Amino acid sequence: MSISTEVLNTTFADLRGPLVNSFVRSNELYEALNAKARMPMEGGSFIERTFTGSAPARGVGVYVGDELLNMTRRQQIKKFQVEPHRLVVAINIPKKELQMNSGKLAIIRLIEEYPQTVMEGVKADLNSYLLTGASRGVVFQTSELKGLLTLNGEVVDGIGTGVTNGLLRADTPANQAGDSVQGVEKAVSYFHYNNYDDITSFATHGISKLRKMYRTCAHYAGSGKGPDLVIMDDDTYTNFEKDRRDLVRIKVVEDKTEKSNTLELGIGIAKVYSSIDLDLANFDDSKTTAAGTGPTEGMAYFLNTDYLEMPMSEAPNISEFKERVGDQDVVTALFSMQSNLICTKLVAQGIVTGGTNA
Repeated sequence: MSISTEVLNTTFADLRGPLVNSFVRSNELYEALNAKARMPMEGGSFIERTFTGSAPARGVGVYVGDELLNMTRRQQIKKFQVEPHRLVVAINIPKKELQMNSGKLAIIRLIEEYPQTVMEGVKADLNSYLLTGASRGVVFQTSELKGLLTLNGEVVDGIGTGVTNGLLRADTPANQAGDSVQGVEKAVSYFHYNNYDDITSFATHGISKLRKMYRTCAHYAGSGKGPDLVIMDDDTYTNFEKDRRDLVRIKVVEDKTEKSNTLELGIGIAKVYSSIDLDLANFDDSKTTAAGTGPTEGMAYFLNTDYLEMPMSEAPNISEFKERVGDQDVVTALFSMQSNLICTKLVAQGIVTGGTNA
C-alpha cells in the first residue's frame, strides 16, 4: 500500500510548525531578535527606518542675557530604505518513495530524510551568509543570497535598494568612511560607523580588549546599555573560555521541541557564543587598512539587538506537498520567507579581531 499525498500532508501538518520554529532558532541572532519581538510582520515593497547619527538638537551655549542665540541644529536624522528579499526552496520527495512505503512511521522517516535535511541545509547556508557573506553552498549559492544584509562589512556587491556593504567592517571608524550601509554612507562626523579593536595576544590583553569594546558600544548607544550578544569564531571562543573558566556556567534551555545546552559566559550583560558558521576563511585581511590584526586571525561581533531587527513581509512557512505536473515525478512543498536585517544604530555595534592569537 502506498502513501497518498493527502495522508502525507496529514502527518506533515503536525511537523511543519516545529521545522519552521527550528529555523527561527537556527542562530543566536535570530533567536535574540525573536525573543525581543524584533521580527515584526510588516508589508510594503520597502521597509523604511530612520536613524539619528548625532544629537537631534544643538546646545545654544552659555550666555549672559541679550546675545543672539545660535539655533542652527546639528541633528543628523536620516531615512533609509531596505528591500525585503524573498527566499524560496523546493522540498521534493520522489513519488517512488511514496509508492514503496506505507504507515505513519514511514512518513516520519521520509520527512526526516527530505524536509528536515533540506531545512538543515537552508539554516547552514543562511547562518554562514549572515556571519561571513558567503554561503556554505548546501542549498543556496552565495550569489543567490545577495541582497540580504550580512554582518561582514567586506561584502560590497550586494544587490537591491539599500544594500551595498555588509554591516560591520574590521577597520577604524575613519577608514570606514565611504562605505555605504543600507543606502547611507558611513561617516565619523555623525557617528555612523561601527566600533573596532584588535587583539595581538589574548593572554596579554584579550579580556581587557573585549571589555573595552563592550564599554565603547555601551557609551555610544546613548542608553548606557551595551551589546547583549557576542558571536565569536570557535578559536577565539576557546581562548575566551580558557581565560574565563572560573565564570563559566551551563544553562539548560528546554522547550516543546528540543533540549540543548548553551554555554554562556558573561561580558557585562552580554551572552557570548561560538559559531562554527563564522568561518574565518571567508574574510580577507587585505580589506582591513588599519595596522593590527585582520579578521582571518579571529572575529568577535558585538551586537546590540535593541538596534537590530528583521521585519518580515512573509513569515517563514512550509506549504503542503503538492504533485508536480510534467517536469519531475515528485511531490513538492515550498519553504518561503521574505525579510531582511536592519540596523538603526551602527555605532552601538562593534568588532574585535585577532582573538585566535594566544
